[in-house]
Amino acid sequence: MEGARAALLSLILTTSIVFFGYPALAEDGGSTVLIEGGSERSGPAWLVAECVEISCPGLELVVMYDGSEQVISDQHRVQWSGPFEHNISWKVNVDEGVDATDIMFDTIFPVEESLVETDDLEEIVPLPGDQDGSFELDATSICQLSRCNSLDIAPTASVFVGSLEDADDMDSFRILGDNDDVVVIDDFRGRGVIDLEIWESNAESKSLIDVLSSGNEFPIILDYPTDSSLWLRVAHPTDSGYTPYEISLSRFDDQSEAPESGELRGEWDHGRHLEFGSGPYFGHISGFDVDGDSLLLQAGSKMDITTNCIFSGEVLIDILVKTVNGSYFIDEEIDSCPELITTPADAFSLEFRFRSNIAISWGIDISSDSINDGKMIGDAPDYLWGESGPWDHHEHVLPGPLKLSGSLGPGDNVDVHIFSIEDENGSRVYLRDGGSSPVNFQIQSLDQHNWNILNYTNGSMISVPNGLHALRVESLSSSDVGVEYGFTLFYAGEDIPDDAELSDLSYLFNDLYIFLGVIMIVPLAVVIWWERKRLFSSTKGSEIIEAHERRRLRRLRERLSKEISQSEIDERVVESALHQLGDSPWSGIISEWGSPLIRHMTDQIEVCAWGVEMGSSLILGIKVGPEDWKMAAIRFHSPEGSLVGIDNVSPKHLFRGDEIFLDTLESGSRTFIRMSIEGSPSVLTFQLSGLVGGEPVAAAPRSAIDWQSLESE
Repeated sequence: MEGARAALLSLILTTSIVFFGYPALAEDGGSTVLIEGGSERSGPAWLVAECVEISCPGLELVVMYDGSEQVISDQHRVQWSGPFEHNISWKVNVDEGVDATDIMFDTIFPVEESLVETDDLEEIVPLPGDQDGSFELDATSICQLSRCNSLDIAPTASVFVGSLEDADDMDSFRILGDNDDVVVIDDFRGRGVIDLEIWESNAESKSLIDVLSSGNEFPIILDYPTDSSLWLRVAHPTDSGYTPYEISLSRFDDQSEAPESGELRGEWDHGRHLEFGSGPYFGHISGFDVDGDSLLLQAGSKMDITTNCIFSGEVLIDILVKTVNGSYFIDEEIDSCPELITTPADAFSLEFRFRSNIAISWGIDISSDSINDGKMIGDAPDYLWGESGPWDHHEHVLPGPLKLSGSLGPGDNVDVHIFSIEDENGSRVYLRDGGSSPVNFQIQSLDQHNWNILNYTNGSMISVPNGLHALRVESLSSSDVGVEYGFTLFYAGEDIPDDAELSDLSYLFNDLYIFLGVIMIVPLAVVIWWERKRLFSSTKGSEIIEAHERRRLRRLRERLSKEISQSEIDERVVESALHQLGDSPWSGIISEWGSPLIRHMTDQIEVCAWGVEMGSSLILGIKVGPEDWKMAAIRFHSPEGSLVGIDNVSPKHLFRGDEIFLDTLESGSRTFIRMSIEGSPSVLTFQLSGLVGGEPVAAAPRSAIDWQSLESE
């Protein structure tokens, strides 16, 4: 990994200073200039052109430096080495018929970013306590995690160019660093084969750690010596004479590994996860670091994640998935990353922990082909958050022109998106469906303390206060059918309150109010006189119902029984009868129709159910108390477990399976509905639920209907 980066850097630096021409740039007496270039920096230089064929006629190296010119000719190999003070240029000539593929060309010379040996370096590694004034190379690199994913930063921290005067000359220099650092030697080369000695020196002694050759494979990864200094010494060239060399190296400080500096530890302790898709991530582990490193990466719900892990040596890996309900291991002490990781429904990040007994480099990246919902990574949650509050690991939608998309499919029938309102007084927003998918949208305004639903619309304009709210998407198709949806949550401006000052001018209308009061009291007095027996009598309500009202109630029951028992039902007749029941006295209905099969009464609501002769139908009467029931629904079920379904409902209401959706039941209203029951339950009961005063409420009778006996009558 580091070698590839170094090669790329070397190519960029070389081509920025040296110009190579392929093929001929000029001709002189049958000779072709195959390669030419130059540099204006001073320092040591080495150039070599070698024929890879049996011979290359006319092979010639012309070197011009500091006003001098030198020509070296040979059909197999030509090279030159030496120092220059001002500038140097060269060209490689060949006879016609020889092209660039026949020649291997290599150079060492200072480039703009190089550090150059200006004075002869110490030949031996100094004794401890005698190192003042020694040459020290700072090769500190910032290329850890994802800091060098851009080509704007050179991956190799330092390139040092030096020279040995002869076979007896040696160069020693110290590498800046401290405990638990890692040093990577990306490349080492020179004229011919040359040795690179690795030394450590502390307060008491010095010792040779290893000897590398320019013929070794690079990069080489080294642990910085504990409580010691790291020294490099270049020595023992195989070619006699002046020998230039080049060393490319980087030091990785263990205190600069983490996102905000600091050390990466064996367990992640650096706050939130790193964003999905911002990798790849790179780092190093020292052989002295027994805890190893860790990396916390963003993941999402129900994702198929592909891993791409590269380790330069043996490693042990633990992988954890972090979820809303806690963390757990999905792999422990494995020697390579799995090719695919499937995350659970409540996942929001993956943690990779890895350790090694030797100094190694590592690279980790994850990717996924899974479809993201809205601005979330992976699948959006299937339910609204509870009292603990919104999920802080999901990105929020801001109202605006941005179009978002998502998908629903098998096992995923609902998506809940979080949107944020930043206006202090709240905002007016509305939703526009981006397609024709069979989904239902709902904008939900939430209480910012207990997260209850305060108000909602089907996407039409709604005013929502400052804070976080929900956008719910529900599929209207079968749960086995995959659908895609798109939407845009538009911003319609701040919800600015009207602060105008009002004046009380009611005194101008006192006479009018008195006149209107008298006019309205007269009809009321007449009505009270007519209804005096009903209002002031001590008899029961059933005894004061007028005879014509009783006859009307009997006719309504007969009409409903007749219509429902027929094979073809006139829905208009049924709905008309049910609406007339809603206008009838409640006590009269109960008195004239007889005792209901079930009667359930609370302070909030009263529900009665009557059977219909010769049919599998029920008539349900609902009398609402002093407060509205919002999002009301009634669900039928059999306590003994039999399947119950709804076949038909009058008046028309949305129903599915065993549940009828009633929407809002206003306070003081009376509602009558007729439904046909599917299935063969022996007993039948129901539960009415809704929101009363913003709180969820359910009404369920303790007794049940003997449905089997009712159907057999």
